[in-house]
Amino acid sequence: MGSIWRLQDYSGSKDRTQSEGCIVSANQYHNLGNLNHSEHFVEIHLIARKSAFLFILISVIWSFLCDQAISIWLEKSPLPAGPNNENLAIFAPFDWIQIRWSVVMLLSIVTILPLISIMSYKFAKPGLYPRERKWLIAVLLLTTAIVPASIMLIWVFGLPTLFDLSISNGYPDGVLIRYDAASIFSLGLGATWVLVVWSVTTTTLSLSRIFGMIHSGRTRFRNRLLAISSGIIILTLPVEYDGLKIVIALLMALSAEMLSQSAPVKMEVWDSHTNTELTN
Repeated sequence: MGSIWRLQDYSGSKDRTQSEGCIVSANQYHNLGNLNHSEHFVEIHLIARKSAFLFILISVIWSFLCDQAISIWLEKSPLPAGPNNENLAIFAPFDWIQIRWSVVMLLSIVTILPLISIMSYKFAKPGLYPRERKWLIAVLLLTTAIVPASIMLIWVFGLPTLFDLSISNGYPDGVLIRYDAASIFSLGLGATWVLVVWSVTTTTLSLSRIFGMIHSGRTRFRNRLLAISSGIIILTLPVEYDGLKIVIALLMALSAEMLSQSAPVKMEVWDSHTNTELTN
């Protein structure tokens, strides 16, 4: 009774709302909301720290296994490789160093995507309805499980298919064929990078809608996030994608926006700017 009496002492306030059978002042409600937001930001910061630590640890591991992974992929590719088939060359050693470290970073990101999805689901689960949980599980499976599987398909079947097509078309007689290894890996890394950026953008936009970070039906930082993601695609895709960078960036942004729009929106219980009616 004491707690109910303290809440009812604010019944003379002009800004108030009724919730759970008790009259609560608007100031108390907003203070409670700010406290909850602070706790959420602390949890998000903890997830970010864990993700950064895992990324560094997995990057160190992949740095030792990267050369073996590249050698295995070259052996499985349709291009004849080996000491007796010198049709695969490196024309720019520094480009190859850049490609090698790009492979390490992307492999590390793809490896920790499922772990990040698990931590994100545990963070969001307590505040979601069953329908929202099912939707979040579907999105996380799409962006952090199916995307890595798609990346594997690109490297295992996509690039070898391109090689088969190029070989089947033939080449001019008397011309010695040489393939640039760095350019070959740049094609695969570019497609992998687009999928990773799309996955992160879609997940971020969807979670922001679920957590109520919207204004007029749209995510508050939607335009900035889409601009940043598109800029990353345009600036970081390798030169092999010149002429397609803007198109790829636009398709990535539009598909991420369309998929995130299907996310359920959390509506605020109290809005002091639109609801000023006094309760009796």
